Amino acid sequence: MNGALLRHGRTRVARALIALAVGPLAALAASEPASADAPSPLVAVVSQKAAEVALVDIDARRVRAVIALAAVPAGLAASPDGTTVYVTHPDLSLVSRIDLASRTVSATFKVGLEPFGIAVRADGRSVLVSDWSANALIRLDAATGAETGRVAVGRAPAGLVVDEAAGLAYVANRESNHVTVVRLADMARVATVATGRAPFALALSPGGERLYVANVQSGDLSVIETGTAPREIARLKVGLMPYGVAVTPDGRTVLVSNQQSGKLAIVDAETLALASAQPRLGTFPEAIAVVSPTRAAAVDWAEDEVVVIDLVERTILGRVKVGTSPRNLVALPGTGH
Repeated sequence: MNGALLRHGRTRVARALIALAVGPLAALAASEPASADAPSPLVAVVSQKAAEVALVDIDARRVRAVIALAAVPAGLAASPDGTTVYVTHPDLSLVSRIDLASRTVSATFKVGLEPFGIAVRADGRSVLVSDWSANALIRLDAATGAETGRVAVGRAPAGLVVDEAAGLAYVANRESNHVTVVRLADMARVATVATGRAPFALALSPGGERLYVANVQSGDLSVIETGTAPREIARLKVGLMPYGVAVTPDGRTVLVSNQQSGKLAIVDAETLALASAQPRLGTFPEAIAVVSPTRAAAVDWAEDEVVVIDLVERTILGRVKVGTSPRNLVALPGTGH
């Protein structure tokens, strides 16, 4: 990728990822522990140019820890027990493994050509990685980093999300304009669903009945009905260059961060109506995540900030400075849910 994930890199490569992560509250918020009854939401934030992961306390709106990484980190995901985070480095063909207790990189694995999106299976034993250049979804042994399976998908696979109950993974293929559905039991491609132009970020409804796809170039959101015969049931305009998408825990609201317009689109999941109010997230917002029933957070790579969003009032609560070029963030379960 040769530095393509940085701001002035090649335009064919997208600038953010949506991935999953988990982490232990006790290890991450030791400096100012939250109440046991209401743990403060925490997010992990990847800053690509700074080559680091920051652990951000959403309620306190401050950085709790910073972990140095190899160059150009992109996506991140974490083990279900919250002890380990995995980070992709597309330019280096690497995946880093981070130990959250010591806040250090415990291992690095060579993976494919350009590992990009990443997720960890519920049992913690397998890691899934989308390979941007190889057009593949790769399965790794979480302990050793050894490749244990792969399946061909579309061109330039970016974001991916896992439906554990259904045993499926969904991969957004940016340059093929579709989503690939992969059966995880045997790493087999079982369906392809057309979307808008340049699908990038994905989010599943809480029950897995719907998949929401942010299409960067066409500026719209594909709504896919999952199941035995997945299909797109709607496509609605949401803004200019949507790079992030998330769903609230009750499944009623879909949040879309629009990079070029700098605004937050809020969609009613039942009616698919777009709210008239669109809070300004920043100059170039990218990934977005729901971090508690009342809070969400997005990153603004141009301003090097995490933006804290009040989901009840639909307003911006504040901003937190992080390392240069934040592109991706994930909520750490158990810290606000």
